[in-house]
Amino acid sequence: MRRETVGISTKTNTAKNIKEIELNSLFPLLYDEKSLVSLYRKKKSEYEYKSVSLANVSDEIDKGWVIQRQGVRLTRLKRQKSHNQLLEDRTWCLLYSIGFRTINGENFKISFQRENGSIDKKQIDVYAESEEAVFVIECKSREERGRRSLQKDLGETVSLQSDLRLAIYKHFNSSQKPKIIWVYVTKNIVWSQPDIRRAESGNINIVTENELRYYEAFVRHVGPAGKYQILGEFLKGQKIPVLADSRLPAIRGKVGGNTYYSFVTTPRNLLKISYINHQALNHPDDRPAYQRMISSSRLKEIGKFVEQGGFFPTNIIINFSDSPRFDLISSKENSDQNIKFGWITFPSKYRSAWVIDGQHRLYGFSYLDDKYLDQNLFVLAFEKMRIQKEADLFLTINHKQKSVPRSLLTTLLADIRIGDSDPNTALSALASAVVRAMNTDPTNGPFSDRFPKPNIPAEPNQNLTISEVVKGLQRSGLLGKRVGNTLSNGPLSGATDEATIERASTILISYFEAVRDANPIRWEAGRDAYISVNPGIRAHISVIGEAVKYLSYKKSLDFELMKSEEFAESIKTFCNPIFHYIKIATDEDIHSKFSRKFGEGGVKEYFYCLMEILTEKYSDFGTDDFQRWIKQKRSEEIDEVNQFLMKFAERLTDYVIDTLKSVHGTHRLESDEQAFWENGVSSERIRRNAYEAQQRDKIRRKPKEAYLNIVDLTEIVKQQNNWDHFEHVFKNPLPGERAGQKYYLNWIQTFNELRNIAAHQNQFRTYSDEDLEFVEWLRITVDPKLPT
Repeated sequence: MRRETVGISTKTNTAKNIKEIELNSLFPLLYDEKSLVSLYRKKKSEYEYKSVSLANVSDEIDKGWVIQRQGVRLTRLKRQKSHNQLLEDRTWCLLYSIGFRTINGENFKISFQRENGSIDKKQIDVYAESEEAVFVIECKSREERGRRSLQKDLGETVSLQSDLRLAIYKHFNSSQKPKIIWVYVTKNIVWSQPDIRRAESGNINIVTENELRYYEAFVRHVGPAGKYQILGEFLKGQKIPVLADSRLPAIRGKVGGNTYYSFVTTPRNLLKISYINHQALNHPDDRPAYQRMISSSRLKEIGKFVEQGGFFPTNIIINFSDSPRFDLISSKENSDQNIKFGWITFPSKYRSAWVIDGQHRLYGFSYLDDKYLDQNLFVLAFEKMRIQKEADLFLTINHKQKSVPRSLLTTLLADIRIGDSDPNTALSALASAVVRAMNTDPTNGPFSDRFPKPNIPAEPNQNLTISEVVKGLQRSGLLGKRVGNTLSNGPLSGATDEATIERASTILISYFEAVRDANPIRWEAGRDAYISVNPGIRAHISVIGEAVKYLSYKKSLDFELMKSEEFAESIKTFCNPIFHYIKIATDEDIHSKFSRKFGEGGVKEYFYCLMEILTEKYSDFGTDDFQRWIKQKRSEEIDEVNQFLMKFAERLTDYVIDTLKSVHGTHRLESDEQAFWENGVSSERIRRNAYEAQQRDKIRRKPKEAYLNIVDLTEIVKQQNNWDHFEHVFKNPLPGERAGQKYYLNWIQTFNELRNIAAHQNQFRTYSDEDLEFVEWLRITVDPKLPT
């Protein structure tokens, strides 16, 4: 494709020519490799540089510049780029990395003619063109994450699209015009629904920092071959201008109820139409994202293998999203009823071939010379296979491969099991779909980009785990519960699974927006601020469940019949004390209340801490377990119980060791072990465990016998040569125990469980009324038998 004006080179253009280009075209537009490489290096850096005379150094330092290198006459300075410049430069570098070689220079503008004949100019942040497509990109960012209205910017872009399009097309001297892709790239901007609608109506694509990081990671792995993957994001289903219809000999048949085609093609053609749906990039169409991110090391191995003459005798498996054209050969030579021979013309559209298996074999050609792109590849292509079946096929192929993480396969099973006959599986799938909807919320909601992406370096605030949030939803009952062999509805349920996903995600996003807006800094800080953390998210979900029960009983509200907005507002109003606390509490208070919460006990304690905040306004709110926790948390009696149990454990262990030493002696045997240890503790398991515990203690290592567990004492005192010496202390029937037993040692197990509660007060552990009754029995029955 020939252009009227493709760019500038200051060495070959006079000032007059440059002025003419500036007034009548796209300026400055770079296309020579030397200029592009130089600008790429400049934009790739996080810093801007300049050299100044020694006399001006002080003034520049006041402006934020720092000295990089001191020269005799000039000083080299550097300064961190602004967040706006960094975003523009990242976007520019991405387009260069995927192979665009006609890209804007600094201070780029498009000159265009208005309806009244006047000439005007529009500054464009990033512009890149090829014979297939033109990117016109605006970059918008904030230093800190938050809302920003883009109404004015979008309005201007939409109003100028027609004029800019004519200017760009004038730039091309061909009947074949490239696709123009309008894009807003944003960072730290929470999009509003009205702005999203404005962008959609103007055919403007939205790329947030989430998608930008994915594209950068993908291109780092596959290089320029990632161009069609990225173009496919914006031009899905549109014709590829430079891809002529490829007519290839093929076989057509059926397997498993699916039509398939078998043929041979080249990487050059297949790369242009292929697409991989990675887990790292979520799509609003809810297509199961089952593929792993491509491994760059495997690509290099495959490339080297091809360069050395290697080839692949196995099929790359794809799924055509559109039916290909298939022309049969003469019927005389095509008599087999099971397979047909003919000529296939596959769809020449972006994202028309989903790679089910073989992504590394295909993209292994990424960095190879052009001559290798015409090698043959064996392809097995299915025609419009259902998405769920496509993912099932991937699962069948990969479930025994060590390279596929088990967590990915488990997620995939849930992802394709919406409406499964097993209620537990159906609930898991439903919860996964809700979390995915929250993660892909187009308004950059509270969960947008908060989960780490596979094979993409995590940001500091990407500390949430999808599986944990899914688990919280499953256990809350908000999406329903298993009743027999069916899944009953919950407060967040809709009439269908799709309605449930939309309703649940809308309500949960609204609630957690209130949590985020209460203190955006704490929310964005992730685990460092203890608010946007896995135990916290699960605890808030549990609070929503309890609030629904409370309000249903107290105010006779029927949440299942409420509209999403009314549901969310009712819960947010009720939970306002929580939001207020998150907003005004000191960092020390937040740390004291919410830090060090881990495991299931941590989730429950976080949940109880949130409910405790609510009880200041609603004194009768909370479960029976929570009320017991509050009572014990504030009770001096519990402190005394804890002290008694810990002291009793120490006295009990000392008594056993002292008695063993008295009975068996402390002299050394031939094994070099003391007699009380070898003869008094016959269990090799107990002795080995004590020794290993001693070796792990690097700080204050004590004798081996000090590392005995309470439950070990049961086996030691029952030992045939020990029982007579311990029976009077250890034989203690519990109330209600069957008479006539020999040992009556069950009380030790119960005591050990309670001692663990006393020893781990930082986790959620409380005593039931039965526990406290047992402690009193222990104090009256057993404690007096031990030596003081």
